[in-house]
Amino acid sequence: MDEFKAAVESQDIPLDGFDQIVSSMYIPCYYWFENTNASDTSWIKFMPPETLRLSFYRTLQDFPILAGRFKTDKDDHGYVEVNKNDLNMPLYTDTNWDVDFKKIRDSGFDTKLLPYNFQEACSIASASRFATTSAKLGIFHICRLKDFSGVVMLASIAHGIVDGYGHLAFINRWAEVSRWMQECLAKSELELPTCAFVHDRAIHKDYKLDDTDALDDMTRKAAADSSSLIRFFSRLPIDKRNRIFKSMAPSKNIVCCNFHVRAQTIRDLCESAQEYAPHGSKYSFNDVVSALMTMVIGQAIRKNAQSKVVSKMKSSLFGVSDSKPDDTLAAVAVNMRSRIDHPSSKDFVGNLSFVRHVLCSQALVQAENNPENIAAVATNIREAISATDKKYIGQLNSLINRESDSYMRLITNFRKYENILTISNVSKAGYYAVDFGAGIPRLFRPTFRVSSNAIFIMPCHPDIGGYDFVMALERSVAGVVVQDKHWMHMVDSYDFDI
Repeated sequence: MDEFKAAVESQDIPLDGFDQIVSSMYIPCYYWFENTNASDTSWIKFMPPETLRLSFYRTLQDFPILAGRFKTDKDDHGYVEVNKNDLNMPLYTDTNWDVDFKKIRDSGFDTKLLPYNFQEACSIASASRFATTSAKLGIFHICRLKDFSGVVMLASIAHGIVDGYGHLAFINRWAEVSRWMQECLAKSELELPTCAFVHDRAIHKDYKLDDTDALDDMTRKAAADSSSLIRFFSRLPIDKRNRIFKSMAPSKNIVCCNFHVRAQTIRDLCESAQEYAPHGSKYSFNDVVSALMTMVIGQAIRKNAQSKVVSKMKSSLFGVSDSKPDDTLAAVAVNMRSRIDHPSSKDFVGNLSFVRHVLCSQALVQAENNPENIAAVATNIREAISATDKKYIGQLNSLINRESDSYMRLITNFRKYENILTISNVSKAGYYAVDFGAGIPRLFRPTFRVSSNAIFIMPCHPDIGGYDFVMALERSVAGVVVQDKHWMHMVDSYDFDI
């Protein structure tokens, strides 16, 4: 820690509109590591505590923003203040626990078997209780299991400073530094590989376009529709605004569940849906699984009476959208890094992801979940994703940052929709390539209880294969999902409250 404090420089890092949109959230993730080497009967050999700690603080030198604080300037713009003389160091703890890895694995990786303070850290990360000016922008907890059988790692970082790409970049760098330190014990001449992570939001300034002709009508209208409520939210300091959004999150009624689907099942669905694609159109994996989730979750929301009550509460606060009440809005995540021509895009770890909103009619979403109807929804998604090119991104970037309340218009106006779900396909992300010197994790899992109807398509351990559909749903909506015969026919296994 002392080495980091000596190396860090004071700086203010302005936040972009993309950061502000998600500033009330954290990205909390579990990594479950199993000790498969019977000869490793001490922590000296298996993920050594001192090595993990030292490598963590060395990694912070590449991510000094994690030692900052959320602040708001006189013009209502957010930024992160890194003050060398008053650092806000991430929370880092290391705990021993009297439960072995086998018991946790046999329980389906039930987090209730972990120590209370570990669960509380997860709860804080998921519920965004730390999203204030006094917040820790990073929460990291190591839980060492009985008889050196394994390690559970919680890594939670404020979404306002990184997206999922940046989160994984930090973990991979930490793992790289940890391996380097362990190898240096035997080969002292080894040098730590250099890296060039970019935190400066200037990347957003380099691709702004003032026109709006490439934007979809829904986004253009949402960004232009201001109100006294929107101006009120945008003028609040980040901490106060985040506390309001946190109080509105139905975290007590949210259940995290996982549905495992075999790879062949998804391949068969993609091939069947492709038969109904318009001439010359080619669906991607993302198009088909996003369409599938839009239909499955969209139907469950409409069938659930409690969701309708929540929707009416949202409408009374934010107003009513001009869509039909039974339409479903699918917010499909798009990583913009590969879509812009910028030399720093691959090294940038801030928020460079956004969602494309695709409005689907009740008749389409409520239809039978067969390949033909899934293809119809996939066509809408393919058109939206294909249109998210450099020109679209440049105009969106300019629109979000045009005025101090521009980003808040999108947050507030899209909350008007009664039936909205977010879909993030991270099935190609390298979560199972993370290696701290003791092998890859047995399981990786995000945990979100802030917003309902959030779906993540995840990769699985190489020994298992297939895909995990991890969902944060209202408990009553989840109950409807497991009664969907078409969906459950595809599911190989599932767990609730993971």
